[in-house]
Amino acid sequence: AERPPFEDFDRFRSLVSRGGMPAMELVAMQLKSMGALSCRSLAFTGTSFELATVRLDTTARAQYDASCELWRDIRRMLDLAINQGIARKHARGEFWAAQQRFYKGLVVAAKVPEAVRLTQEALARGEAVVISLWTTNESVSSRASQSGHAGDGEEEGGGGIGGGGKVADGFASGPELTVEQLLDRNFPTTGPQGEPIAWAMEAIQGFKARLWSLKLPPNPIDELIDQLGGAAAVAEMS
Repeated sequence: AERPPFEDFDRFRSLVSRGGMPAMELVAMQLKSMGALSCRSLAFTGTSFELATVRLDTTARAQYDASCELWRDIRRMLDLAINQGIARKHARGEFWAAQQRFYKGLVVAAKVPEAVRLTQEALARGEAVVISLWTTNESVSSRASQSGHAGDGEEEGGGGIGGGGKVADGFASGPELTVEQLLDRNFPTTGPQGEPIAWAMEAIQGFKARLWSLKLPPNPIDELIDQLGGAAAVAEMS
């Protein structure tokens, strides 16, 4: 008889776990090609679509405007650092990528209250609800956890993974972590000889203080699960 490639299932599971998501995708593709796995999708027959507009309140508008000013000033400092040769030129690419992630996360978070309201109304009618998220901020939160990123401040009313950005109920804020990681990874605070750059250190601390004062919203998936009854009432799939 042909010898199986793995002595037992535990060895197979261990290998796939080490390979992460790519290895899981390969296993699924192999099983589908063998006819051992079926992949079904929901039909759209009889469905209808409706767009709901979310109006920002005064607080959210002020938060958005203040964040625009913060990003403007960070850009100015980045240009200065590049011109002085203490920051790498490709940091501009990192800046624009981080800004896109920031506002994508902020826009999605702004829709959470309305999504919760619509969900609760649907549940009251006896319907089942499926919510699809554009972003969960999982990658930026994972990087913060793996690097032990804890920020530099311990201001009153702050917390979470970010330094001073303790958000409601201890949930991490993806937009906040995005800015913190951009500042920590792309804005040097020491010169070529290891000497401290006082103005850069002061500017970064000032940016972080302004960031934490924004009180940015927590990750949408955490907030949705919390407001809809917790993990016991919400099934998370990815």
